[in-house]
Amino acid sequence: MVRPRQRWQLLIVFVLIGAFLMLQWMASRLQTPRQDTAAPQARQPLAIDLTLPTLQGDIMRLSDLRGQVVLLNFWATWCYPCRTEMPSMRALYQDYHSKGLEILAVASDPEGHAIVSVFAQTHALPFPILLDPDNVMGARLPVQALPTSYILDKQGRVVKHELGARNWNGTGVRQLVDTLLTED
Repeated sequence: MVRPRQRWQLLIVFVLIGAFLMLQWMASRLQTPRQDTAAPQARQPLAIDLTLPTLQGDIMRLSDLRGQVVLLNFWATWCYPCRTEMPSMRALYQDYHSKGLEILAVASDPEGHAIVSVFAQTHALPFPILLDPDNVMGARLPVQALPTSYILDKQGRVVKHELGARNWNGTGVRQLVDTLLTED
């Protein structure tokens, strides 16, 4: 005979398992970025020159990356959609970094270095992680939700602006990056 307390415990276990399975399913169905992109003559530079510290304590400026294609991603460790897109970002980075793609992941966690460094190590994130615990840069750009991503061409102009988690390792993204890498 199952007691009332045991029933509640079983119910909680089943709800947690169901929630876990639902989140796994959602993660497997990440959208790919929209296929529309700004034509080179219509592209505008990012509104600010992002300048933030890295996890290693160095200062990184977005303007120092001119000549590279950049995926600029605003995220936080507590943001589940942000976490779900990280593996696809890692795969894209591993395949394209040596060809001229840079990924900058701007973490807006209020706890800063303490929590972000553990997350980056645990998930083996190979790309630079920038710290913005006070959300200074996120407030200066139109970052209305996490994750928010920008793809910038070699001149630092916005090619795409995406809200929400995306599959950054899909065919369409790879074709876009290939195209941007061949542009002058």
